[in-house]
Formats: sequence, C-alpha cells, structure tokens
Amino acid sequence: MTNRRVSVGSGLVVAAALVTFVAVATALVWSSETVAPTAARAVAFVNGTAISSDDLDLRLSQILPLASFHGNIPPDQLLSLKRAALDELVLDELIYRQAIAAGRRPSPAAVDAEVAAARARFESDDEFSKALRENGLDLTAFRQRLERAVLVREARDARERVEVSDADVAAYYRDNDAKFRRPEQVHLRQMLFRVDPADQATEAPAEAKAQAAFKQLSHGEPFGLLARRASEDEYRVKDGDMGFVHRGRLDREFEDAVFAAPVRQPQLARGLHGFQVFEVLERQPPAQMTLDEARPVIVERLRRQRLADALRAWKASLLADAHVQIRDTALMNARPAELAGDSGALAGGWRRRGLAGEAR
Repeated sequence: MTNRRVSVGSGLVVAAALVTFVAVATALVWSSETVAPTAARAVAFVNGTAISSDDLDLRLSQILPLASFHGNIPPDQLLSLKRAALDELVLDELIYRQAIAAGRRPSPAAVDAEVAAARARFESDDEFSKALRENGLDLTAFRQRLERAVLVREARDARERVEVSDADVAAYYRDNDAKFRRPEQVHLRQMLFRVDPADQATEAPAEAKAQAAFKQLSHGEPFGLLARRASEDEYRVKDGDMGFVHRGRLDREFEDAVFAAPVRQPQLARGLHGFQVFEVLERQPPAQMTLDEARPVIVERLRRQRLADALRAWKASLLADAHVQIRDTALMNARPAELAGDSGALAGGWRRRGLAGEAR
C-alpha cells in the first residue's frame, strides 16, 4: 500500500455522491504526504505530512450539511468548526501512524464491504469508475484510501471497549445513593389546546375547545379517542398518554395543577402553552431506586465517563510527541468548536510557537 494520496478538489461537486459516502461512512482521512498537491495549499503539517485546504473542506463537510457549509454561517463560528475539523484530521493522522508503527493492518473484509457499499450507490461500474476519475482516483487508489480509513476507524473502535464490573456498579450506587432517589411521579394523560402567546385573540377559542372536550369526557367520551381527534400536541398519537412524569418536567402552572389533582378525575387547567384537559391515572410516592433498577443508568454513566477519560488520555499521548504546524494564523488562533459525541476532548490543548503554530 503506497503512502502517496491524491487530494480531492474540483471533483467534489461532480462526484458528490461518492465523496459524501466515503466521508460519512468511513470517516476517511484525506491528506497528502509531505508535500501538498499543487491544486490546494497546505493548512497544516503533522510530523511533515501535509493537510491541505481540500482535506479540511472535506472533513468540514462531514460536520456540516453542504447547504449550511456554503450558507450564512457567521465567520467566527465557521472558523471554530474548521479548527475542530482540523484537530480531527491531525488526530486521525497520528492514529494512523501509530497503528502502522504497531504493525496493524485493516481488516480486508471491512475494506471489501466499504468498496462494495460505495459501488452500490452507482447504477453501473462505468459510472462508479467515472466518479473515481473525476476525483483523481482509480479503484486501487480508492481502496488505499478506504484501507487507511478503516484502519483509523478500527483503532478508534478498539479504544472504545470499556468494561464496567458489578463491583464498580455497586460502589457507584453506594457512593451516590441520593442520585437514585426517585421523586414523586404521576402517570399522566392530557389534551392540549394551544394559545399563541403573541396573539391574545387565540385565548378564547382555545378555552372554548378545552371546555367542550372536558364536557365530552363528562358525558362518557373515551379520553384516548378524544385526544387523538382534538388534542394539539404530539402526545395525541399516544391517546394523550405522557407516561410517568415527575416534578420539574412540566411547566410550573400545569405541574402544580397536576400534582394537586385527584386520581382518575379529569381536570382542566391553564398552562404555559394553552389550556390542558388532563387526568392523573396513578400516583407514585418518592422512593429509593434499588440497585437493579439503577444498574442500567450507572453502567451507561460509568461507561461514558471512562470512555471520555480514556480517549482524552490517548489523544494527549498522541499529541505529546507530535510536531504539528498550522500554517494559517487565523486557524491557529481559533478556539475549536466542541463536536457532538466528543466530550470536548478535541477542544484546546494546542501549544503555539510563533506564527506557524506548532502544537504538541
């Protein structure tokens, strides 16, 4: 597998389907060895390996929908997102080099699956080949890109295996028992008749509809059928059933009415969003969750915490000995946006030296 990679530039728009698939499905690392392609300037170097402006644009297109990417995003926000995208590219380059140095190779089956999935997006082999050519690639070069992408993805996946033992769960429960005290909650169903806060003329019609619904209930109309037909919120498709709710979930005015209401007696109240006809089906007093009840929450919480800590430590170790030079001064000084699912691990952590901007 050669280390020379061709950067995708003018072919991005022409072969959008191919590029979008590769960028999203494989988290592909688009960078160039040592010297940036003549069609694009280098925005950074990672231990001598160039990351071009094309590389950065492609990674940014993974973060932003293309419509937004070319839309009216404020310049400072776009720069912050570009810096986050650049940080990801830097880390992927370092992950790739670490994997290669450790003698790892991508799973051939995983690469085959990615190639087959990319090919399936085109009606014929000729169209697939044409898209590759328009991006300066042939099938061999494309497969090399996918091999690199799969290797990075597999290295990331291997780091995301976090074990949480029964002893860990028990200790967390013992040390944080107050977090698992379930507050008073009620099983609630309701119908909403909306009032536009900017238009007082909507108040009287909404109240009239709520009063009519309340009267129909008193005459024996089934709550669920009436909610499906008359309610003006998303719970109407569930017969108005909101499930169990606790204090703090509802707006204050409606919440006070709900928790003061008797069980199995329809009520009418004015809430933040309009008039609400509701019924409390069941009331549960405050209670301490058992260890078994709390277990799924604790496992997920510990898993996320340990994963974030492990990834943060891994990224710090990768950057510790790296020589990262950011050529664009504005990009070097930008604060990276925190990307969803990243726990802020990519934000900050860059050491600047002069205008070039070396990072650890």
